Amino acid sequence: MSATPARGDYSRTAKVLHWVIAALVLGLIPVGFSLDLLPQGPVQDFAYLMHKSTGFVVLVLMIVRLGWRLACPPPPPEPDMPRWQQALASANHYAFYAILLTMPWLGWAGSNAFGAPVSVYGLFTLPDLVAENKELAKTLLGWHAALGITVTALICVHIGAVLFHRFVRRDAVLARMT
Repeated sequence: MSATPARGDYSRTAKVLHWVIAALVLGLIPVGFSLDLLPQGPVQDFAYLMHKSTGFVVLVLMIVRLGWRLACPPPPPEPDMPRWQQALASANHYAFYAILLTMPWLGWAGSNAFGAPVSVYGLFTLPDLVAENKELAKTLLGWHAALGITVTALICVHIGAVLFHRFVRRDAVLARMT
């Protein structure tokens, strides 16, 4: 995949990672919030399996994305974008990286502390990060859920900013990532 973007665009690799991770996270959020609302049994077990497995995939992809970003820095911001917008965009992106690299670890460790293994699509089981400890599980999974709410809010801000740039400013911000 191309490492050299054109016209200040993000590289093809950065774009693919962005959109794949975005799609996975947008799928994880409603599943994650509905897990405890599902009746206990095979449907809930399947939803947990898919949530944990996809969360692990997001973790792996975020590690790849971070490595790519460090090796191939993103293009500079649009030249006419106000500094305060650049600062907010940068803060939002740093928050995404921090949260999407932290949440899977919290979910994985929380599941282990609850006494539940983390299987990746039934193909293999991840090693336990912590021993069973129900109180620790409650804390870790509470943080996982709080970050779920936070990342949902950040996604709304991110999408709002994209729409603002597309329809109000009518600049090339969206085109750089599509």
